[in-house]
Amino acid sequence: MSDTDKSPPSALIASKGNNTAFWKPTAGTTWQIELLYTLNDTSVNVEVYDIDLFNSGADLISSLQKEGRKVICYFSAGSWENWRPDADKFNNSTDLGGTLNGWPNEKWLNISSENVRSIMKTRLDMAKDKGCDGVDPDNVDGYNNEENDLGLTKQDSINYLGFLAAEAHSRNMSIGLKNAGEIIDSVIDNMQWSVNEQCAQFNECDTFSPFTDANKPVFHIEYPKGTDTDNNALVTTAQKNAACNFKGSKNFSTIIKNMNLDNWIQLC
Repeated sequence: MSDTDKSPPSALIASKGNNTAFWKPTAGTTWQIELLYTLNDTSVNVEVYDIDLFNSGADLISSLQKEGRKVICYFSAGSWENWRPDADKFNNSTDLGGTLNGWPNEKWLNISSENVRSIMKTRLDMAKDKGCDGVDPDNVDGYNNEENDLGLTKQDSINYLGFLAAEAHSRNMSIGLKNAGEIIDSVIDNMQWSVNEQCAQFNECDTFSPFTDANKPVFHIEYPKGTDTDNNALVTTAQKNAACNFKGSKNFSTIIKNMNLDNWIQLC
């Protein structure tokens, strides 16, 4: 369910996937994100879909691009997830750290590990082969989480993002920064957008304004419903105003989502 116009955007130019120089979206680009399951609603009237790399086939990505969409493919670059098909490629003793708070089936990764980086190259190859226009690498802020048990630092993340950006760009894909506001100044030149969660809730959207100042999107998510995932209910007017109206908000690409990131969406 959605409160958006369900017709596809006729004015968008069809994507050419990986056949041209990598895509560089501009501030204000509209988007949808759905990670819970394989995308089953492609009718939301936005320019970009952010979907799970593993759950999404080349046919789905191509069909979105034929409708004029760009496709960002999500994967976790900083955590081991026990359900992924390549989970057994990681080395328990040298690659894995502590368990993510609230995510018992994930562990922080040693992002300096050559094996971890090799696995990420393979994932980027998969993204290229499927035709993704860009990638959304999650959990790159392990330095901000004491439970990582790996002694991760900001510089580790800066170095890792430089590696990921170079590898993505060499495959003609763009890349964004997920949260990690503390290192924006050190990585923004290599990033084509930001994906941020809850900067309005925590009154920190100014931190991410360097992206919009550079005419790069901040793909911004708020979760005013909390753990409620009733797809038949929209947020209240007060909740919507709090999520959508903040200093600089007109330049942000803000959407309201359920915390499980299913296909429900409410636009500002």
